[in-house]
Amino acid sequence: MLKGILFDMDGVLVDSEAYICQAAVIMFERNGLKVKPEDFTPFVGKGENAYLGGVAEKYNFKIDIESVKKQTYSIYEEIVDGHLKALPGVFKFIELAKDKQLKLAVATSADEIKMNVNLCVILGYH
Repeated sequence: MLKGILFDMDGVLVDSEAYICQAAVIMFERNGLKVKPEDFTPFVGKGENAYLGGVAEKYNFKIDIESVKKQTYSIYEEIVDGHLKALPGVFKFIELAKDKQLKLAVATSADEIKMNVNLCVILGYH
């Protein structure tokens, strides 16, 4: 008997890839490195450490991963505000699941801060 549903974040609840990529490109540019959106493609879905660290490594660009993640998330939060939306059908599906008294949870390879920003923006708490 089904008791709950575990949702992935990106690609299931939201599609934030373009926004995090834009934020990362801006962050690198502010730190003196010009990168291209396609540089991030091999690291999609692997978490922000690999996403940002992989591109930095490609260019042999030294970074403090915690510092650049903080910068990237700050930029990301500005970019998504008012733009990031739940994917079609998400709210209806959640409503149906709640009507059936199913437990709901979110899993993601992204850092907690990104998950929280995403949820707050799509739920209108931002």
